[in-house]
Amino acid sequence: MGKTIVIKLGGSLLSDSEKVPFDFVYLKKFAGIIRKYVKKDYKFAIVTGGGYMMRRLRDEAKEAGISEEKQLHWIGTTYNNVNAEITRAYMHDICNERIVAYDDYYSDDPLEFEKSVILGGGGRPGHSGDMDAFLLAQKLGSQEILTLKNVDGVYTDDPKKDPNATRLDKLTWDEYFKIIGYKNEHDPGGNYPIDPVTSKKAKEQGTVFFVILGEDLDNFEVALEGREFVGTTVGPT
Repeated sequence: MGKTIVIKLGGSLLSDSEKVPFDFVYLKKFAGIIRKYVKKDYKFAIVTGGGYMMRRLRDEAKEAGISEEKQLHWIGTTYNNVNAEITRAYMHDICNERIVAYDDYYSDDPLEFEKSVILGGGGRPGHSGDMDAFLLAQKLGSQEILTLKNVDGVYTDDPKKDPNATRLDKLTWDEYFKIIGYKNEHDPGGNYPIDPVTSKKAKEQGTVFFVILGEDLDNFEVALEGREFVGTTVGPT
């Protein structure tokens, strides 16, 4: 029997470097899995991040003289929508005709599946696409979000800086806050497993995030089926 799954698709999986401004090779593999489970009567709400190209544009905007944080956030938000539109176009036959974007996330209008997949981009400044995924989940009455990253879970420290950092299978929100340093704001383009602003909202609402490596698509399927996966569960308990 099918189910509805909310996915945050990390921007780094779609846009990783100057040589690959958008990774259609990865998207083809990801879309193939989505189609496989749509045939099993699954429904998906997928929110895309910005990735390398978003960060590059943010940095170039800074160099050009845009210094106000809110404006830099708007650049990131808008680029998330670009990735969402590309992803929707690639899977247009199984997706709603238009993406969820900007104030759609804050509207009281119900969110309906016209087809099997809803694609979401960026909403408002001040947070990452994690918040957009959280708001989409709230609209759909879901308390779980599967987030695909370029790292296989949450670590005791940044594994790129600390070779002794270890991956944690399960964390409470308070334990997660301790790891990221009790931050209150999200820096434009900031790279957190789950951004600080969203984390606080998720704790308040009892939402659970499952953090997995997006490149490991076999493990992605395991997670979709509700089996034991490699990654980190962050939630109330």
